[in-house]
Amino acid sequence: MRAALHVLATIVVLPYLVLACGFLILGHAISSGSLLSFFGTLLAHAVWIIPWGLIGFACAMVLVAALGIMPRFRWIGALCLCLFAAAALAVIIFITPSRVGWSELLFLLPCMFVLMFSAWLANVSRGSSRMNDRAKE
Repeated sequence: MRAALHVLATIVVLPYLVLACGFLILGHAISSGSLLSFFGTLLAHAVWIIPWGLIGFACAMVLVAALGIMPRFRWIGALCLCLFAAAALAVIIFITPSRVGWSELLFLLPCMFVLMFSAWLANVSRGSSRMNDRAKE
C-alpha cells in the first residue's frame, strides 16, 4: 500500500515541479533585460530542455517512483520526493510578489499533503529499514 501511495504522490507532485521550473525559467528570462535578450534566454533554455531536460526529468521521476516501490530504498525515494515537494512549494510561494491567499493555498494543498506524506514515509521507512538490517545480522 505504501508503494502505491508513493507512486501516486510522485504523480501528484509532477505538475508542481513543472510549474516551479517554469517560474524559475521565466524569472531568469525576464531578468535578462531587453526583449531581445528575453527571447534569447528563452531560446537557450528551450535548446537545453528539449533534448536533455525532458529526458533527465522523466528519468528522475521514474527513479524516485522506483525507489518508493522497493522496500529497502523506500526511505531514499520518500526523502527525494519530500525535497522535490518542498522545493516546488518554496519556489511557487516565494517567487510571487503578492501575498499568498486562500485560493493559492487550496491549489497548493495536494503538494503540501505530498510533502507531509513523504516526510512521514521517509521517517517510518528509515526506521523499518534499520530494523530489517539488524534482524539480518
